[in-house]
Amino acid sequence: MVFFGCSQWGYSKWVGKIYPSHAKPGKYLAHYSQQFNCVEVNSTYHDFVDVERIERWRDEVGTNFRFCPKFPKLITHDKQLIGAAELTDDFLKRVSFFGENLGISFLQLHPDFSPENFDVLDSYLKALPADFKVSVELRPFWLEYDNILEEAYSILKANNAGLVIVDKFETIKYLNKLKLTNHTAFVRFDTYGYEIDKRRIDVWVEMIKKWRSKGLPEVYFFLHFPDENENFEILYYAMDKFKDNFYKE
Repeated sequence: MVFFGCSQWGYSKWVGKIYPSHAKPGKYLAHYSQQFNCVEVNSTYHDFVDVERIERWRDEVGTNFRFCPKFPKLITHDKQLIGAAELTDDFLKRVSFFGENLGISFLQLHPDFSPENFDVLDSYLKALPADFKVSVELRPFWLEYDNILEEAYSILKANNAGLVIVDKFETIKYLNKLKLTNHTAFVRFDTYGYEIDKRRIDVWVEMIKKWRSKGLPEVYFFLHFPDENENFEILYYAMDKFKDNFYKE
């Protein structure tokens, strides 16, 4: 299954374009789910989200929609994965209320997290439930070093964890070095409002088609709009590309 979405649904500028002209903020998610089948949940990074809110979000979408929560910064940044068992249990319990709508949860390592602490990452991933889907976003500067990448891949593979592939200016030149580490792909794609974004999207569509032809069961692709640069031409282009290639009946 190919899941395609954005980093959030709360874009007021989408009213009258992606959302109906009468759309109210409380209904943005319902309208969003008519156009996309997944979304990142970055609010879980900033704070622990109430179960009642998670249940409300879940009930606003269909059964084929997926929420992908980000691990809390209390775990990944403040504690850097050390001594975070209780916080992790709380996070796991809360996101479980997404039920069948829970997709892959993603973990972004602290900028200062060192490869020397890969044993900490390994231990943390090993402590997660075996059936919990998780992907890890590596630090961008690691991508320069093959030995660091190979060690990271080994840890992710050993724990059946996926790799978060980030496509932005800082990482574009390293994308050909990145490898999938389990039976999923998780791509975070920064758009910049330039014509080259269309060519970048074309490349990813072809890559996803290749992955699918080889039997990869799950692909998640998220559009990001840095600095709230919501370029509708690029957004419409991506929506049409994914619809034409992956969602035609």
